[in-house]
Amino acid sequence: MARPAPRVHLADAALDRWQRHLCGVFKSPKEARAAIDDYILEGLAHREQVIEAAEVPGSVIDELARRTDVRQALDSGQLEIRPWTDSYLQEGRFRAARMLAYIRRVLREVDTDRFDGARVVGTMDWAVEGLDGGDELVAYESGLNRILARPGVSVLCVYDARRHPAARLREILAAHDAAVVDGELKGGVVRAQPSARDRILTAASILFAENGVARTGVDPLIEAAGVAKATFYRHFPSKDDLVAAWLRAPGTRWLDRVRREAETRATSPGELLPEIFAALARWLEEEDFAPSPFFSATMTAMDSPEPVARAIREYNDEVRAYLAAVIGATGHPTPDVAAHEVHLLIAGAIAMGVATRSSAHVLAARDAALLLLIADRRPRSP
Repeated sequence: MARPAPRVHLADAALDRWQRHLCGVFKSPKEARAAIDDYILEGLAHREQVIEAAEVPGSVIDELARRTDVRQALDSGQLEIRPWTDSYLQEGRFRAARMLAYIRRVLREVDTDRFDGARVVGTMDWAVEGLDGGDELVAYESGLNRILARPGVSVLCVYDARRHPAARLREILAAHDAAVVDGELKGGVVRAQPSARDRILTAASILFAENGVARTGVDPLIEAAGVAKATFYRHFPSKDDLVAAWLRAPGTRWLDRVRREAETRATSPGELLPEIFAALARWLEEEDFAPSPFFSATMTAMDSPEPVARAIREYNDEVRAYLAAVIGATGHPTPDVAAHEVHLLIAGAIAMGVATRSSAHVLAARDAALLLLIADRRPRSP
């Protein structure tokens, strides 16, 4: 059984295991730097990999070196200080989806053979008024909560109180699990604790998608969710029950998000199917080409226990029924047959997109689907 990760401290307070998304709001750079360095040095002492995104990496290293010798941590890769231009401000502008994909990659690349967890620090002084993409900041902070349910992982976002209006700071704080404001740990201004069931499902959505269902044991799920073993089994008597619930959870269902976006953009029945493929391409990119749970699970559906196999069948039936309705609204003569064919194109495009980390396959599948539907409308030779 894996050893539970040590507690993370913020403002000298030990945080609960579910509190991974942390915020620091400070009025002076000196105070902020001291809090960041405490957080970093605790992580290094716990054998965690620590990565900070900073404006001037050399200055950060110099500050840390005043408190301890960090040469070995830097040489071993346990400590990395990266410039803003490699993370938040690629090409000089901020994009929430791109940055969330970047954080996903950082967390997936943590060397779990050598380190017991990871801490990521972001100094957010770059988020100034008028910055291209600055209006996506709150969406980014909220999105982080969907990707942090991993064992031994935490993220600290540090803000200068003088640079942001009070209303924006309230929104930012509300997206975090815990916060230090003026040197004091605040609990009432941050987001409410998710239920144990929701935390388990969030952990499953990350660990199942990234490691596969078969390779993810119950113990890592319990640690990632920050719950007791008895709590886990009270909500899910077996791992199979969790897998079935995960497959039915709103966050797992790619169709729901793609459908909403496509239906918002389409102005006629004929535009809806192309918009579905376009939304699917954006979804893959924003999810950093993580495998779709349903298509991953379908590959082993024949070996799945009945609750899991039933969830897969029901969802695939739902996708095909929706595609048949979309295609039928255009006047297609055999929408059920066409929906099956389009569904196969979507499945193949997602699989290729994940394998090559490219959305080009989805757009190629869109073109093939449209040609297929045109061909179906042509008069048949007697």
